[in-house]
Amino acid sequence: MKNNNPTGRVSIVGRPNVGKSSLFNRILRTRHAVVLKIEGTTRDSIEKSVMINGKNIIFIDTGGFLTEEKNELYALVKKQIERAVESSELLLFVCDGGEGLMPLDIDLAMVLRKMNRKILLVVNKIDNEERRNNLADFYKLGLGDPRMVSCQHKLGIEAIIDEVGALVGSSINDEAKSDPIKVACVGRPNVGKSSFLNKVIDEERLIVHEAPHTTRDSVDVYFEKDGLSFLLIDTAGMRHKRKIKFAVETYSIMRSEESVRRSDIAFLVIDGMEGVTSDDARIFDFIVNAGKGCVIVVNKWDLVKGIETSRYCNAIYKKMARARHFPVVFLSAKTGRNVKEAFNLISSIKTNSELSIDSEALKDFLENMNSRNALPICSMRQTRLFPKEFTVYVRNPTMFRDEHRAFLENRLRKSFPLSGMSIKLFFKKRKKGKTSW
Repeated sequence: MKNNNPTGRVSIVGRPNVGKSSLFNRILRTRHAVVLKIEGTTRDSIEKSVMINGKNIIFIDTGGFLTEEKNELYALVKKQIERAVESSELLLFVCDGGEGLMPLDIDLAMVLRKMNRKILLVVNKIDNEERRNNLADFYKLGLGDPRMVSCQHKLGIEAIIDEVGALVGSSINDEAKSDPIKVACVGRPNVGKSSFLNKVIDEERLIVHEAPHTTRDSVDVYFEKDGLSFLLIDTAGMRHKRKIKFAVETYSIMRSEESVRRSDIAFLVIDGMEGVTSDDARIFDFIVNAGKGCVIVVNKWDLVKGIETSRYCNAIYKKMARARHFPVVFLSAKTGRNVKEAFNLISSIKTNSELSIDSEALKDFLENMNSRNALPICSMRQTRLFPKEFTVYVRNPTMFRDEHRAFLENRLRKSFPLSGMSIKLFFKKRKKGKTSW
């Protein structure tokens, strides 16, 4: 596998709390990165593709740079920053115009100049005359003219975007544009989501640490495999609201839910040692109710002893009845066992998602089903490709209960290749005078 990088890569760098994530969000014109007045909110480098003047450019929001490593986690963040900078052709070096030039800014400027990259000096929080007068100090960094912006008031952002578009990347034609398959990796905290994705791409791209909530934001990773483009989305751990202790967790979970919504398929990662929990079941329901494809990944299987996979599956089905319709893979992100097998399921689920069942096939399906089990269904048709939606026309919709819905869904899945796909059924009253087909 290799990274599928668009034509230009731009890293946003700076010391903690200067407004890197705010600038990232303004450029993207959306609240993609979590922004809080807490040092170290951003840990993983967050990537997002943006079209600027016909160029597909990736912007990378990095963690706050510190010359002295406070602890092991900060050391991992620093490695992520270095990796992002090395992969970029342009750096947006962000400083805080409210605080003025700081010693750490000078230290970081010295480091960046050695990287031999194009650098734009961006001074944030310039929203009054007094702060404009302090800009002269930033010339000491030796990085040319500072670009004045105020992320809070949206000042100077468009000028930055235009300059980036002129400096990096090359135009691409319409034929080269293709939407990647979007795959979200979700689950409770510390179940091994980042470790699993690192094994998938065969690179230590995502920070893995034993501390809970190491991943605080959704992290996009672009790559190719077997000629297909993928966008992997690593997410923060999700759990019940009553277990949340810090504000950053609330924002992180909101981002995780948003990542599921924008994905095509989700990996639900379960801790094989802990078993299926109520939080796992809630996350699974969220994925299915969002209409997404799903692969259930039981991680840390190398640590589980004396339990057959069939028995474990039954425990999953007992907690999550609808999981019977979705593939379950037992793997170890630590050793790599079955990781590739799990990821290869994406292609088959993607194929199933593109299945369109025509009216004649559904007519034959209903005739065969009603010959054995008389359900008062007049007709049905597929009304949406992805997620799979079917409208079922009946004489009296109120008589169809959950068991009828489950029965019809099971029959559909036995008759058509719909494994790993969410199905939604809508019952409507047949109009008078309308034929059954």
